Amino acid sequence: MKKIFYFMLMGAMFASCASKKTLNQALSDLTKSEQSNKVCAEELDKARKHVAALQRDSSAAHKKIGLMAEDSVAKSKALHQIGLENKDLKALNQQLSDRLTKTSANSDKEIKKLLADLQKSQEKLQAREDALDKSEKSLKDKEKNLAELQRIVSRQDSMMKSLKKKVSDALKGYEGNGIEVVNKNGKVYVSLDEKLLFKSGKWDVDAKGANALKKLSNFIAENKDINIVIEGHTDDVPYKGNGNVEDNWDLSAKRATSIVRILISNKNVNPSQISATGRAEYMPVDKANTPEARAKNRRTEIILSPKMDELLKAMSGE
Repeated sequence: MKKIFYFMLMGAMFASCASKKTLNQALSDLTKSEQSNKVCAEELDKARKHVAALQRDSSAAHKKIGLMAEDSVAKSKALHQIGLENKDLKALNQQLSDRLTKTSANSDKEIKKLLADLQKSQEKLQAREDALDKSEKSLKDKEKNLAELQRIVSRQDSMMKSLKKKVSDALKGYEGNGIEVVNKNGKVYVSLDEKLLFKSGKWDVDAKGANALKKLSNFIAENKDINIVIEGHTDDVPYKGNGNVEDNWDLSAKRATSIVRILISNKNVNPSQISATGRAEYMPVDKANTPEARAKNRRTEIILSPKMDELLKAMSGE
């Protein structure tokens, strides 16, 4: 009985050992299987990504092939069109060649006439081009001269403004009291009332007027580059004085000359700068038939202007 129990116990123990070994083996096989499955899954994922990339490349390749095909068709059409045009050009060239040959054979005179006409046409065209070039050069020269004239005139205008200011300064205290200084016609006009200079019908300058003229003579002596014209003016009432004066012409001239003598009494004044003239009643500033208008017209004007040599030279084109 004891032997039986012993064998049974040994059998159970042997069976237990065998099961544990089998379990361990199964677990080991399972682990290997899982690892193998993981590797397979990774490989499968890589394969899927590679397939996707191949599909994209294939799509791009198909698109590129489509574009190339369209371009090929377009170029083929263009080449065909060029071929047609080339064919037409060849035909036209042949026609022209045939016409030239025919003309050369039958119309030698006509060809010479055409060549002569062509030569005349070219000569006429050349003449027109030469005339155009000449006109353009002339226009440029005129524009250059105009610019130079504008520069000179602008400078003259500036000089006149400066001259007026200097004259006004020289006659300070007199301007507005029988003397008026204005810019007019590119010149400076010093207008002196008769009452400041002369008694009625006389040509001797009063002392007050003489003092004003002496101040003006000092200015003239310092400015050698100006020209001075003295103009005597009367009203339209006929002169009825003594026999030393015949008429208003004579009176206006004598008054202008009297002023010149006072100006050139300054030894520094160059007499060649000054000229005198009588205007009588023929250049009135007020044409009204009133005592006030006649008083305005009885005046002497001293006209000052810079020498215009530079301007005249530019205008003459020298």
